[in-house]
Amino acid sequence: MTATSVDEVVLHRVRLPLRRPHVAAHGREERREVVLVSVAAGGVTGWGECPALSTPGYSDETIDRAWVALRDELGPALRRTGTVAGGSGPMARGALADALLDRSVRAGEAALPGAAPPVDVVPFGSVVAVDGGVEAVVAAARDAVAAGAALLVVKIRPGWSTAPLAAVLDAVDGPVAVDANGSFGASDLDELRRLGALGPAFVEQPAPPADLPLSARFQAVLDVPIALDEAVADRTDLDRAVAGGAARVLTVKPARVGGLAAAWDLADRAAAAGWGVHVGGMLESGLGRATARRLAARGDVIGPGLVGPTDLLFTDDVVDPVGARADGRIPLPPAGALAPAPDPERLARLTVDRVRVT
Repeated sequence: MTATSVDEVVLHRVRLPLRRPHVAAHGREERREVVLVSVAAGGVTGWGECPALSTPGYSDETIDRAWVALRDELGPALRRTGTVAGGSGPMARGALADALLDRSVRAGEAALPGAAPPVDVVPFGSVVAVDGGVEAVVAAARDAVAAGAALLVVKIRPGWSTAPLAAVLDAVDGPVAVDANGSFGASDLDELRRLGALGPAFVEQPAPPADLPLSARFQAVLDVPIALDEAVADRTDLDRAVAGGAARVLTVKPARVGGLAAAWDLADRAAAAGWGVHVGGMLESGLGRATARRLAARGDVIGPGLVGPTDLLFTDDVVDPVGARADGRIPLPPAGALAPAPDPERLARLTVDRVRVT
């Protein structure tokens, strides 16, 4: 990345009110905080988002650790050098990389990754990540479909997999996938076989992220694709997974792998290897969700990405709501920027901490 003479870096820690707790094998989110980063240079400001979670589990990069890294290390380094330093967490680095890219696109100095998308709207999927039993899962699934979701991804774990999947498949039309967040071990193979026999669209990250051989073993006994998420952070991880037959699909989230440009590169590499590409979500604000929507507009993605309206997740947001059309598709951000900038009043209302990096 070309160095930019940066005038200002500001960190905005915002708290987004969840409609309901988000429940997965790696933990439970009762409240949602993300860090928005604004980078100004030459009179033009760009924005990026770091949506790390509140506790370790999905990733060791928590929102508290990302905040400290941005405030004390990455932000000051960007001020000095005009480039994003390596070494710290990918979500913090991705926020800065996206802010720089957004600023360059707004200034007319750079283009977005890839060719111009062939569409200006994309279908979207939704995660079903609730507790309360099968009835609650089915109710959440029906709500998501009623809101326009064309794919559901049900959160599962050992002992809680076949029942929710079977119930959702019976309750709604359309494809349903599952996400285990790395919670299945070798002793859970029989349960995974029963799960696969139900016919999910794919099984995301059944094995622990570091255990690619186990993932390959799972893939060998499943007729449906395994999708890798946490196991792939960069090109090296992807190449190892491809070589080992660990999956058939890459779930890629721009925020988790270092920003949109890095995610686009991984998607290119996965597609070249014959893998499918699925765009995941990170409980982002509308800013980060709009960025992910650009990746979901690639012509080679498999099925709807988890890039739907954020009012399905939150009761308030930093950007104006973007709703789905009557056909269930959601618009891409307008040309000329990576994503919409936060609305100043909304940002002020939701900000719980703000630091101007020096």
